[in-house]
Amino acid sequence: MKRMLPMLLLLTAVLFAADSFWQQLIETEKKFFPNDVILTLITDSSDTNATTRALDENKTTALLEERVHAYEGLILKLKNEPYALDTEKNPYFDPKESEKTINTLMLKIDANRKYGYLQAVKRDKLAVESLRLRKEIFTFFHYLADNWTTLEEKSLVTYIQKQKEMLGKTFPIKDAIAVYEEVATQKGTVAKEIQKNFFSFARDYYFFDSFLDYLTINAKLLTYHSIAAELQLDNLINYINKQPAAAKLNVYMRYIKLDIGRVILFVFVILFFWLLNYLVYKRLYSYFKSKILEHEDETDDILLDNLDRIRRPVSLLINGIGLKLALEVLRYPMPLSEKTEIFFYIFYIAMVAYILMQLVENIFFIYFHRKQAVENIQLRSELINLILSVTKVIIFLAAFLVALVKMGVNVTGLLASLGIGGLAVALAAQTTLSNFFGLLKIIFDESFSQGDWIQTKDVEGTVVEIGFISTKIRTFDNALITVPNAELANTPLKNWNRRTIGRRIKMYIGVTYSAKKENLEAAINDITAMLKKHPDIITSDKIDRRTIRRHYKEAGKFLSLEDKLGIKTTLLVYLDSFSASSIDFMIYTFSKSVQWEDWLRTKQDIMYKIMDILEQHDLEFAFPSQTLYFDEENIAQSAKALKNGK
Repeated sequence: MKRMLPMLLLLTAVLFAADSFWQQLIETEKKFFPNDVILTLITDSSDTNATTRALDENKTTALLEERVHAYEGLILKLKNEPYALDTEKNPYFDPKESEKTINTLMLKIDANRKYGYLQAVKRDKLAVESLRLRKEIFTFFHYLADNWTTLEEKSLVTYIQKQKEMLGKTFPIKDAIAVYEEVATQKGTVAKEIQKNFFSFARDYYFFDSFLDYLTINAKLLTYHSIAAELQLDNLINYINKQPAAAKLNVYMRYIKLDIGRVILFVFVILFFWLLNYLVYKRLYSYFKSKILEHEDETDDILLDNLDRIRRPVSLLINGIGLKLALEVLRYPMPLSEKTEIFFYIFYIAMVAYILMQLVENIFFIYFHRKQAVENIQLRSELINLILSVTKVIIFLAAFLVALVKMGVNVTGLLASLGIGGLAVALAAQTTLSNFFGLLKIIFDESFSQGDWIQTKDVEGTVVEIGFISTKIRTFDNALITVPNAELANTPLKNWNRRTIGRRIKMYIGVTYSAKKENLEAAINDITAMLKKHPDIITSDKIDRRTIRRHYKEAGKFLSLEDKLGIKTTLLVYLDSFSASSIDFMIYTFSKSVQWEDWLRTKQDIMYKIMDILEQHDLEFAFPSQTLYFDEENIAQSAKALKNGK
């Protein structure tokens, strides 16, 4: 559960950092109704579907889909943060300032008409119409924010249709187009101001017209869905409140805006879900556990571990649903606050994502590790861990994006900004990325696996874990070393575990120079025969050739499968050299097992047998020695010379 806390904090931070509703509306207008689109729309202003048709002709399908997402984002923003529509500094429309501006413009219109400045009159009229249109749009969205929880779908559609009729009658776009066309090619100051006012008015007009069309078809998006409302709890609440005792208490409870009916139902809902949670957490769990254990099969571990892992998050999910319903009852008929709704939504998403990640992790671990399916499907532990990690990241990102959409965040824009910022992150994290690609190289090159004994120039030990960034190695003196993946992927290393059959036994044996040739030959022949017959020494005739042929087919390449699989069957026993104090012969062979203890046991047994063979042929082990030879005649002459000298 601790891993879900960062996601909740991040989503909360995004919620409070999101743009205001009016800023989001302005950006939507600018993006989907720029001047070039407006110029296309005015070519056929009589067509009620001109907006959609023009965009179909001039924009791609992807842009249309973006517009739909933008409208959904506005509706979601309106539902979740209706209070955000009342801002001190509204970048879209300020009622107080607009009234002053309209009054000023009306005075200018009268003065300009009096002196015959007709273009200036048309300019100011467009400015006035633009402000009045924005006022209508401002009022429309405020009405939706204040009443969407109580409006039924039919009444909402009726209201939208009235707004549509009002837009066509009160703000005739044809007149504005005619004014623009008069000055479209002129370059004077007033002409440019008329063009500017026209595009501002037309942008608001076409956006509002398009949004009303969209909302008419998708009125359900503004339908308030409350469990308490759908259960029609108002009848039960009213029945409780009509009781004499409840009516007396409600006199005092009205000061805290509550009544006995809602309080009783609140307590009842809490107790009901507490009991439901107890039944699921205790009784239902025990029942399923007993049923699973009735018959033993390979799925028992998976099912039991899944139950244990999801038991607590399911309990929290039930408690969360119960608490939300209880709060809805307590505030009935008013809806919960927008931030409370978003909090519970994020909580549900987090719990579901956590449950999915636990199930995926458990299934991967049980199936691929405990059931040893890796050997059957030829997948490595590191690749399984990588797939598992990627799957969990995908689940997390999916939950994260769903929560962002619920909060009205423009996910498309967010992803685009992340793509731009990703370049800077990639440059700052080159070492981390190189280590990650080192992991991929290790996995797909099959350099080593977890549990292998590897040796490099600086490190030797058993691989404990291959992570995203580094690999942990346990040395033979029981120290833990962390090595970056990039370093291991780009350095020569020995993998002692990549030996299927055959661990080398190599030794030199020296016998004394007093050994006879025929005895040496007999000993070498007997040692060779002993090694060939030894059950723990591998030779070519002891290899299952069907296994080799099968691997040849699987490989599909021209290569030595004996070398690839690590199969060594060489057996050599020959005289090697005449050393200073011994006649040496070499023994070179391979044990059948590659395990260290088995190898030591086999080597020891061979050494005992070699001792017996040498003894049978009257051969003695040589050891470093020096021999002094005495020449009697030379000694006698030396002694005589010494005597005469005296």
